[in-house]
Amino acid sequence: MVAKIEWGKIGELLWVAPVAALVVSLTFSLLVLGSARAGEARRDGAGGVAALYGVLAVVAGLAFLGGVVYGVSVITTK
Repeated sequence: MVAKIEWGKIGELLWVAPVAALVVSLTFSLLVLGSARAGEARRDGAGGVAALYGVLAVVAGLAFLGGVVYGVSVITTK
């Protein structure tokens, strides 16, 4: 029995994996940044800035979770 190599899928993997890793890393980094800066801004009494950083943290958190859920769904259906 000889295995057939699907070069198109290997080529797709070579660009999809780094892009996915970059997106997941970036969204998680923005989540951490937004959370940390929101706390600092609240302590400094800058409520408006704290709210903006809080929104950044929530949006980045949702994007991160969406990426993880999408990744798991791709893994389980292939």
